[in-house]
Amino acid sequence: MRTDIASVGFALDARDFRANPYDRYRELQEKHRIFWHDGYAAYVVPGYSDVMDVLKSSKWKVRPGSNFLERQLAANETVNQLMQGFYYFLDEPEHRRLRSIVSTTFTPRIVLNFRERIQQILDELLDQTLAKNGTVEFMSEISYPMTIRVITEILGVSEEEDHTFFADLGLALAGLLEWDAPVERVLAGGESMMAISSRFVDVLEARQQQPRNDLISALIQAQAEGRASDSFEIIFMCVLLVTVGYETTMNHLGNGVYSLLSNLDQYERLCTEPAITSQAVDELLRHEAPVQVTSRVAIEDIDVAGTTIKAGEQVVVLLGGANRDPREFPDPDRLDLTRANAGKHMTFVHGPHYCLGAALAKTEGEIMFGTLARRFPHLRLSGKHEWRDTAILRSLDRLPLELEG
Repeated sequence: MRTDIASVGFALDARDFRANPYDRYRELQEKHRIFWHDGYAAYVVPGYSDVMDVLKSSKWKVRPGSNFLERQLAANETVNQLMQGFYYFLDEPEHRRLRSIVSTTFTPRIVLNFRERIQQILDELLDQTLAKNGTVEFMSEISYPMTIRVITEILGVSEEEDHTFFADLGLALAGLLEWDAPVERVLAGGESMMAISSRFVDVLEARQQQPRNDLISALIQAQAEGRASDSFEIIFMCVLLVTVGYETTMNHLGNGVYSLLSNLDQYERLCTEPAITSQAVDELLRHEAPVQVTSRVAIEDIDVAGTTIKAGEQVVVLLGGANRDPREFPDPDRLDLTRANAGKHMTFVHGPHYCLGAALAKTEGEIMFGTLARRFPHLRLSGKHEWRDTAILRSLDRLPLELEG
């Protein structure tokens, strides 16, 4: 336990915290720029300015979420080896090399060229729902099938190759990213991640035999050119792209719709002012970030908020707290679709690990929120929504809606 800095205990797995973490974030920001958490054996930084300082610096590396998670992974040697292999690629110099490969194959232009197809997929899903009745469970009937179809089509995983195997990814992330998850959930998540990785092996073998005009074939070409050294690197990149293109994007869409319909004055404004849609996406990403927390490990001694973090020590940054910091965002709990500085949100982090899927997430958000506002101006919440039992990922299990209002 550190004796030279405040020690604060708060449990990410507390049900009331998961239902509404923002009041607790505010309390922490008012009392501490940085504090020590015994349970996570890490420093915690809750405020916007200090979070930015950590994320934009290159003096950090990425590790499993906490010492707690490392202990859990050690319970299963196979899962631990797989995850250590993935984390190897998240630190320099491998991170920079692989990110350059992904950046040249998964570009904003590719996303832009896919806008028409994303719109078509969404319209098909909405039409199917309307044909049945005027109500919809948004997460399972709209957000999940839309995001999974979009990323699998971009990657080039066709329906005949059964892209439904991605359904286990949510379990994998919930188990492997949630620091307070019980060991059994971590192990189940590791097994799901291994199954997903194994499935990509099959897809890669098929593409090596018959290349197509898709992202996986482009990654295989990068391997042929010597930019990617082996198939494991391609699998890592595919899993990474699915993570940012499906799970977190799906949660962003659900959180955004919930925020809009919980603030009907803002939804009605979006319905009458479609030109603000792009700006609105940034505010929705700020207001309910799909990823609330991340962490870094110091490569060398570094000062954070007046405290020296020694090489090898871990810092946890509260992205969700930074997004609601009143010193950066006045009246931060209020949803304001034309907030002037909404684009400064931390949801995609900053610096070397800026989210590769940012362009896709924003594009799908623009299409989703704009389409709902245009087609369903009387859209309303219907029944009880349910937050998923996670804290690192903030997402909804259920979001029932009344389309006709």
